[in-house]
This record gives sequence, structure tokens and C-alpha cells, in this order.
Amino acid sequence: MKKWLIRCLTVLAMVCLIPGTVLNVKAAETVQRRCARCGSTETREILGYRKYDSNSHRVYVTECQNCHNDGNVSYLQVHTGGTETPTCTKGKTCEKCGAEYGEKDPNNHDLVHHDAKAPSCTEIGWDAYDTCSRCNYTTYAELPALKHDLRQRVIKAPTCTQMGWAYETCSRCDYSATPLLPVLNHDLKQHAAKAPTCTEKGWDTYDTCSRCDYTTYAELPALKHTLEQHEAQAPTCTEIGWDAYETCSRCDYTTRKELPALNHALEQHEAQAPTCTEIGWDAYETCSRCDYTTYTELPALNHDLEQHAAKAPTCTEIGWDAYETCSRCDYTTYAELPILGHDYQAVTVDPTCEADGYTIFTCSRCKDSYTADPTDQLGHQFGAWSPNGTGSQSASCLRQGCAHTGSTDCRKFTFRTAEGETLTFCPVCGQAENAAQLEKIEAATAWANSGSLSAEDVTARTNGEYLSVAFETAGSLTQPTGRVRLALPAGLLEGKTLVRIAPDGTQTEMPFETERGTIILTLDFANSALPVMLFRLVPQPTAL
Repeated sequence: MKKWLIRCLTVLAMVCLIPGTVLNVKAAETVQRRCARCGSTETREILGYRKYDSNSHRVYVTECQNCHNDGNVSYLQVHTGGTETPTCTKGKTCEKCGAEYGEKDPNNHDLVHHDAKAPSCTEIGWDAYDTCSRCNYTTYAELPALKHDLRQRVIKAPTCTQMGWAYETCSRCDYSATPLLPVLNHDLKQHAAKAPTCTEKGWDTYDTCSRCDYTTYAELPALKHTLEQHEAQAPTCTEIGWDAYETCSRCDYTTRKELPALNHALEQHEAQAPTCTEIGWDAYETCSRCDYTTYTELPALNHDLEQHAAKAPTCTEIGWDAYETCSRCDYTTYAELPILGHDYQAVTVDPTCEADGYTIFTCSRCKDSYTADPTDQLGHQFGAWSPNGTGSQSASCLRQGCAHTGSTDCRKFTFRTAEGETLTFCPVCGQAENAAQLEKIEAATAWANSGSLSAEDVTARTNGEYLSVAFETAGSLTQPTGRVRLALPAGLLEGKTLVRIAPDGTQTEMPFETERGTIILTLDFANSALPVMLFRLVPQPTAL
């Protein structure tokens, strides 16, 4: 309870400090209000009033007794009370806060009447009017000064170059004056210029005055003729002539005298008939002095055309397009089309193993043909030769389309080997006596280093113990001369030594080079009468 009382006193003190607030201390007023915070409705004590605007005042009430959370509450209320009549300067007085409110009455003035005053020539006037002793209300309206109603009598009139003066009086008052009258200045009129000619004077643009003899006129003297000389011109058959004469460059002055035309000196010309391509004319006249003529052209007759059919050229004969000739002259549109010549298309027949090759040329238009460019037959390209078991050997041709199988007798060679033994074999087919068959090494290649090598088809064969090297064509051995380089797969001699065996059994270790997976030997056939060489592959001893 004590806290509530303190709050009330605090609110009361604050309200008292608000300007325009009036407290009712006779008896406490109350009002029903709903709390905006907790929503409870209760009777609250009015603490005071304060004007808000001309329609409402603010009412201050105590805080909510339930939640005490809306202290110093106020709300708006319409002004009430006041029985006095509004004036031109005041409205009614609110019975709650004593403030003025409502509209003023503009018709409730405290009027003071004022008499009228007529205006004069130099002073303003006014009609009768009213004012209000309480405000600035007035019906006053100013009447402007009348100014003098002048009557003037000219004593000395002004001229274009001199001032004049007059006597003036006012019809309403005793005003009088002798004012100066200003100089009139010239009343100018413009006059256009006139240029002087050879024989007449002229002038520039000038002014004159309509009231006096003022003028700016200035005369320009005549120019006289500016003469130009003209040569004589003899008359022609149709045009006049003249002697030498003079003219003026500014006007139409001239001394020219006309000489009459001579007329034509006529000559006669015979007619000529037109042809297909050339014009003609009738008999006509010309003048020997000029280009006058009665010549009239007769147009060319044009050709009397005959049509001729076209003939196409062939490989051996000329032709022509359709053409025209004229029945009257040698005109023609004939144009020869040259012989076409043969359009030979070449078909090449390749040589085969047993037949020559050639090229046959056939014309695409007339089918004429001929054969040229012969090439020799290729001969068979045999593969590996195989023994037949009867002292002969055979091989199939490797060329595509050829099914030929060749056969030839074996040519055998005997070499003395170790321990007095001998090896007889055919280096072409690899058949060997007292030893295993020698198989062809496909990767073997050879080329001449010096001397000549009639065929590069090297035949290298081995059975793991022996290696033979020979050169053959179509199953027949060829004899190389000089030095030959031989390349073999490097794996062939892996772990072995290469030893050459002479026909008499002499054995010599054969040096070789190793290069990019191959071994290269140099075989010397310069002092050899045999077309074959035999080597032995000797295993190297294994290191312990």
C-alpha cells in the first residue's frame, strides 16, 4: 500500500509539471478504464487534464492497480462546457481544462465606422468603411488619385531639329505649367539606290524627311562605255557574218553590222543501191562550202538466210554447228569444229611370272586401240625349297594368283668335318647326309660390300650344329664375288662360337659384329670357287 501511494504521488507531481494541466482538488474524479497490459477493467482516479487540440483534451489517470505496468496513463476526450458566445477572436472555454476550443465567429466583430474621402488629382481617397476593435478586420478599399485633367495650348511648335513649348492647365484644380515640347526628329523615307550606267548618272540608297528638306542623296556620275573588241566573221551559206566591231561590257552598245548569208554552192551525186550488209542512197546534193546535203540513207537489205544442219566432229573427221548462208552474197556463219582426236584410256596389264606385261590404250569414243609400254615377265618368286627325296627339290611360287610349283635337281656339296667325317648337303633345300635337315633362317639378309652379288636372295640354313650360307635364284645357285655382308638373328649364336669349315676340313673361328639384335658377318668370296660356305656352331664351355 505504501508503494502504491508513493507511485500515485510521483505521477501527481509529474502531471502538475505538464504545461496547461489543471487539477481538480475539490473532489477526486474517477473513470472506468481497461488496462492495455493485463486486460483488467477498474475504476481509476483522474489526475488532471491538458489541451490536445481545438477538439479534444488529454485525460491523465492513475496506473492499473492489478499489474502496475501502465503508469501515467492518458487518453483523449472531447472538450465540454462553455456557454459563452464565440467572438471574432475567441472560441468557447473547456470546463475540464480551461482551454479555448471550437471555431471563432467571423460575424461577431466589434465594428468601428469610418467616413469616406474623395480622391483628388494628386491624393488617393476611399469609400466609407468598417474596422473591428478586436482584430484586423476591415472593409477599407483605396481609390487611386485622379491625376490632372490637362488642357494644353502650344505657344511654339517643335520642328525636326528644334524644341517648342506650350501652356498647360488642369480643369479640376489650379495646376498650371509651361512644358517644353521635344524635338520631332526627321520623319525619314527610304529611297532605293540606282546604279549609274554608261550614259546615265545614278545614286546610292538615301533618306529624305517628309516634314523638311533633309536628304542624304549623293549623285554618282555616268560610267562611260567599257569597250571590247570583236573580230570579224565571214558569212556562210546559211549564217550571216560581220566586220570587226566594238561592244560595251556593261550595256548593249555595239558597232556591229550584219553581212548576209551566201547560200549553198550545190554539187550533184549519183545514187547507190544497198546490199545485204551495206547501206545505199538515192541521188543527192551537197554544198562545196559547207556540210549541207540532201543525202538520205537507204538501209542494208539484210541477208536472205538459208539454214544448214550441224555435223558433229569425230576422232578423225571435222564437224560444224548448225549455220546460215545468204542467197544473195557469200555471208555464212559456218565455223569448223576440229577433229576431236582419239580419247585413249589406258588400261595396264601387269606382268606375271610367265607372261610379259603391257598397257592397252582404247579410245572412249570410237574404240580404236593399240598396245604399248611392254614390261618383262616377272619370273617365279619361289619360297623355301624342300627336298623331294630323289635328289631333287621343289618350291611353290609366292606371287598372288600363281599356283606354279618349280622343281630342280639338288646341287650337293661335301665338306670334311671333325674327326675325319664328311657332310654332304644341298644348300638350297637343306637336305643333308649323316646329319639333320638344315632349316631355312627367314630373317637372314645380305648385301654386297665389294665386288658383285648377282642375287640378294640369301639362303641361310641351320640344324643347330651347322650353318650354311648360299645365294640362289629359282632354285639355282649363283656365284658371288668380292666381300658380302650377312645379317642373322643374334639369338642364333647365343652361347656359341661360329667356326668356318673349309671343304678340306680346315676350321677357322669367324669374327662377327652385334648390332640392334642382329649379328653381322663379312663373307669373302674373292678367292672362293664355291657358291656356298659352311659354318659350325660350337658351344662355349660353361664357366665353373
